[in-house]
Parts: sequence; structure tokens; C-alpha cells
Amino acid sequence: MRLMHISDLHLGKRVNEYSMLDDQAYILDEILRIAKEEEVQGVLIAGDVYDRPVPPIRCGEDSG
Repeated sequence: MRLMHISDLHLGKRVNEYSMLDDQAYILDEILRIAKEEEVQGVLIAGDVYDRPVPPIRCGEDSG
């Protein structure tokens, strides 16, 4: 079984009031591309998925 491990995504994070959502969307697309390319059968996500207990609504939007 081929697994992919990712961690500490911190979706919704802001750095000096700059939203990282566009960059995070790009990285998530890259993660999906790599998982498909490598024929990954499961993804293990460790650490923080969201940056805050209640993520911004945009974090739950489908980008594609």
C-alpha cells in the first residue's frame, strides 16, 4: 500500500494580515496531482489542518 503523509496545513493562516489561501489552494492542488501521479492509496494527515478552531468559510470551498 502506498501512503502519502502530510502535516500541519494550517489552512486559513494569515501572515502579517496577508491571506495565504491562494497559496494553500495551489499546494493542495499539487498534493492531489502528486497523489494521483504516484498512485497513492491513502493519505495520512497529521497536525493542524486549520489554523484556527473555526476556519474561514473560504477554507471549505471547492476550488475546482
